[in-house]
Amino acid sequence: MHEYYLTAKDGETVFALPNQTDRLNFLLNQFADGYPSINADMEFIFPSHLEEIYHRLRLKVIPTYSGFRVLIRVNQKILADGSLVFEPLFSLPDDFNIYILLKKRSNRLDNYTQSQLNNPIPSAFIFSNEDVSGTKSYPFLTNPVSAFNPANFYMQGDIASYGVNDVRQYYNDGTADKWQTITGSAFANENDRLLLPLQFYYSFVNYNDITEATFILKDKNDNALKTINIAGPDLLQKVFLKFSDISDTISIPDTFIYEDVIYTLEVTGSNGFSAKHRLVFDDNLYSRENWAVINIKTKVANTSFNVLATDGYLMKRRSPAGVWSEAPIFEIPVKSRFPFWRFINEKGIELKLAAALTDYLVKEDKILLTKRPRSVAGNYFLLQKEGATDTVYVPNPLNYDLKKDDKARLCFDIMVPESDLFPVV
Repeated sequence: MHEYYLTAKDGETVFALPNQTDRLNFLLNQFADGYPSINADMEFIFPSHLEEIYHRLRLKVIPTYSGFRVLIRVNQKILADGSLVFEPLFSLPDDFNIYILLKKRSNRLDNYTQSQLNNPIPSAFIFSNEDVSGTKSYPFLTNPVSAFNPANFYMQGDIASYGVNDVRQYYNDGTADKWQTITGSAFANENDRLLLPLQFYYSFVNYNDITEATFILKDKNDNALKTINIAGPDLLQKVFLKFSDISDTISIPDTFIYEDVIYTLEVTGSNGFSAKHRLVFDDNLYSRENWAVINIKTKVANTSFNVLATDGYLMKRRSPAGVWSEAPIFEIPVKSRFPFWRFINEKGIELKLAAALTDYLVKEDKILLTKRPRSVAGNYFLLQKEGATDTVYVPNPLNYDLKKDDKARLCFDIMVPESDLFPVV
């Protein structure tokens, strides 16, 4: 469920709906009204190295509006108590893994999806119905959002938890750090960005004084599996790390629990540099073309996330009383980029701040700027007044070329002609 596609004209998003049935009805209405979905920029496929196995098990993946379904051929059975159940034609083990790649159709997805711009590692998202980093809440496949830590360095758009059902998004308005409360709680976040290939480049972003560094890869018991030391006369900006020589140890096996396959990369460097990264390795699943990988296990500790019931039949069934239990529907809420909107006269003339916009924009030099960042959406929406429900129409961004102004604020530029709403000096 991507905010870019699921924002209504009044600015409300699907995340404001606490009940899954209401969220699914939101999707149904979007579909009925002919709005595009994330499927315009993403396709859902099985990994090529597993296609033959999945074909033998009669598994298929098909797109739906704003997502996909995994289908399996079954035998229908009536149990002694009159229940109608469905048995997989070919049985699936309790520890069986189904992988679906979320492959980018273009780079558009990266342009409007919230993410850290300067991530030191090129990791991809991996979502699962099993607990990976903290306890998950059905129906969300995302890991819990980390609690706010005043010692952390936050970038514009980063999210943090301030308590139960209290997620906020960071920005600096040019004078002070601020946190904007947002609706929803289970957003895809940096705790889901774990997947890497066995060889990759590590970048020292925002650091220009590193001349030597040590990389130590450790397992869950803090045992060092490999140490890489790099030093040279020149400053280190990007270094190549190779762990393919221990691939048999660290690659995801056929059956596993995440506790055993998450490794920690400890990085130390000159001038006091220190960082830690939690990683999962798999060359077959990772690709720069894949935005994410979804891993569905047949049975997990939290039975709400199971796709097979304890009796071995599918969760979808009909009770003796005729009441249907549906197959589980999992969700991945995704935030849009969170830039300021910067209005610039198309001829470069200095803009005036019209009286109608004084509660929505501020004037800085020749341009006008929203008072706080706004999440970008494909559907035009009205701008809301700070601290009130009043709204006003202004042009929305069309170009997602992210800019950084002289106060380090991330912005989308919106070129406007001279008009009553945007008069010039």
